[in-house]
Amino acid sequence: MFAAFKSLFEVATEAPPTESQIQSAAALLLIEVAKADQSIEQDELQRIQEVLSEQWSLSSAELDQLINEATETAKWNASLHEHVELVNAHFSQAQKYQLVLGLWRVACADQVIHHHEEHLVRRVADLLHVSHKDFIRSKHEALEN
Repeated sequence: MFAAFKSLFEVATEAPPTESQIQSAAALLLIEVAKADQSIEQDELQRIQEVLSEQWSLSSAELDQLINEATETAKWNASLHEHVELVNAHFSQAQKYQLVLGLWRVACADQVIHHHEEHLVRRVADLLHVSHKDFIRSKHEALEN
């Protein structure tokens, strides 16, 4: 009886996320921006590959698999919460800035920043605790390139 009572108060420890799970979280955020204007263009997918390959040294096959899995997950994903939580827990401020810059680069890939894309980038930047100054700086940096 005491063991059952004690188990109520024991905190379950979760295994730390794998590098693959963290990569998937970042890839999903990039996919969400690409699909914010209701279509994912080939140049947006290419830009996502570039952003992910700059962050992690993955082979072409690994990048394709990561993007395909993120695209599939995004079809059924109702919330960004768990993905943002993973990024917040495991990215430095500099990595978060680079991710927001990557989000902008994806939004700019088709030469038009749709207002839904901009809204989503702003929302994700806020959730990642990226300052407004860095949010604007990353947008200008993406537009210059």
